[in-house]
Amino acid sequence: MKRFSGAKGVLYVVATPIGNLGDITLRALEVLKEVDVIAAEGVNRTKALCNYYGIKTRLRRFNQHNQRKAGPELIGLLGSGKNVALVTNAGTPCISDPGVYLVSSALEAGLQVVPVPGPSAVTAGLSVSGTRADKFVFLGFLPARRGQRRKELDRWKRQVLPLVIYEAPHRIKDTLRDILEVIGEVRITMLRELTKVHEEIRRHRASEMLKSVEGSEVRGEIVLVVEAASGKEEALNEEIKAYLDRLVLREDLPIKQIATKISAETGSSYRKIYKACLEMRRALKEGMEGETLAAQHAKAGRHGSKQDPEGDQ
Repeated sequence: MKRFSGAKGVLYVVATPIGNLGDITLRALEVLKEVDVIAAEGVNRTKALCNYYGIKTRLRRFNQHNQRKAGPELIGLLGSGKNVALVTNAGTPCISDPGVYLVSSALEAGLQVVPVPGPSAVTAGLSVSGTRADKFVFLGFLPARRGQRRKELDRWKRQVLPLVIYEAPHRIKDTLRDILEVIGEVRITMLRELTKVHEEIRRHRASEMLKSVEGSEVRGEIVLVVEAASGKEEALNEEIKAYLDRLVLREDLPIKQIATKISAETGSSYRKIYKACLEMRRALKEGMEGETLAAQHAKAGRHGSKQDPEGDQ
């Protein structure tokens, strides 16, 4: 482990495995063995890693529940010359993780902060998605509330960049449904339990991905890589327009159901079809209202001609 001059200690930000315990660097193991304290998001998770590699370093819990109390204490240790390693439950600290509080506090205190890079679910997911990722947007966990989640998706869909999203298993179906309805029929890579025994990678269009998880219980930590939207709206072909026209005329079918059905069967943009549905329904409604209004005027005209005194002359 590299030693730095000065009386103050060093805060090492250490990446640990996201699943397979073998996914850790030699440097990370060296640092974890030689520091004075390991600040761990979950002590039990980190203890299992330490036991596996024979690391005897003292563990100290540091997470969102105790950061206001533990943070200053760890800064005090660093100020007294002790070296501290910051680790999260899985992957690189400070990425959708409370570790950022300790890092920012250390920097404000003028302390040395050193990265020890390694596993990250973000880059692991992108690397096998088949999506060009020279630029991308990392959204972390989306809001739990549907309205806020859809607003966030709507905000980023215009960037025409792939999106990387973390999601909990109990919300995955709602999130996939919102992606389909807000962004459209984009390609999605869903990575579940990355590098673990039950690792699973699925690649589908949004409607197919949603269909694949409906009616089943999804477990484990999930990463979604959402392919960038094309950024341009191609016109619907005549065959799709005719199909759309037939379904729109059926007033018993909701617009969402029509758009989902046609998008899934043709691969066309859900958003584009939904918009076309709205326009068709609106035109039909205005047409019927116009016909009714014309009939009323005609009827009024006939009655008026009989009662018009000038017309009797």
